[in-house]
Amino acid sequence: MHDDRALAALLGEAPNSVDPSFRLEVFAHISTRAGRRAARGRAMLHIAAFTAVGLVLAVVHNAGIDADAWTALITAACALGGAGAFALVTIRGPRAVLARLGV
Repeated sequence: MHDDRALAALLGEAPNSVDPSFRLEVFAHISTRAGRRAARGRAMLHIAAFTAVGLVLAVVHNAGIDADAWTALITAACALGGAGAFALVTIRGPRAVLARLGV
């Protein structure tokens, strides 16, 4: 991406002379698109996760399992989630986890 003509393909028409502000505009546009693409991926992951949880809860409810069994199931799921989070922090370190969360 060292040629203004190649950059112009991303935004439109290239300037006649070398223009640093045009390059900055193109890079800002590219980074905005990359951020949106990453946000869309995270949103799809959240949608899939919550849909799976809702589906599991609906299946458990339709299976006729009573509330006492649900409590045990939810407690076990929370314990496994907490253990997974602890393992992630232990393996990668707290800064890497916070960086992935966007904090």
